[in-house]
Amino acid sequence: MAHSADRTRLFSCGTTEEGESYLTEWNECEGSFKRVYNGLWKWSVGVVQFDTMKNQLLATSDEFQIKFWDMDNVNILTTTAAEGGLPASPCIRFNKEGILLTVSTRENGIKILANANGLRLLRSIENCAVDTSRG
Repeated sequence: MAHSADRTRLFSCGTTEEGESYLTEWNECEGSFKRVYNGLWKWSVGVVQFDTMKNQLLATSDEFQIKFWDMDNVNILTTTAAEGGLPASPCIRFNKEGILLTVSTRENGIKILANANGLRLLRSIENCAVDTSRG
């Protein structure tokens, strides 16, 4: 289970006793599902990992890829295979600012996915590393 960044929304992801994967938002006051998100593979190979980004995106790892949803829409927004090398259900985690997403790989490594702001951050870190090595 995970809360949104502002802690007003609660999400869970898992597998039913029958083996079907689900991603849901809960109505905490009533203890019932508020919405169930579409797009997870019906029979997941492993434990489906998920994380939230600020109060906007949900991400899961399923079927050797990362899947994204707008929190306010049950239909899948987009998917990526992150140029391959992912296990069936990779571990995923957004950074605090929500601009980077780390993803585990089959070879016990990590990949870092970034939006435009994340790319700027990574480039600035790379430039600092180059500048320090010159001195």
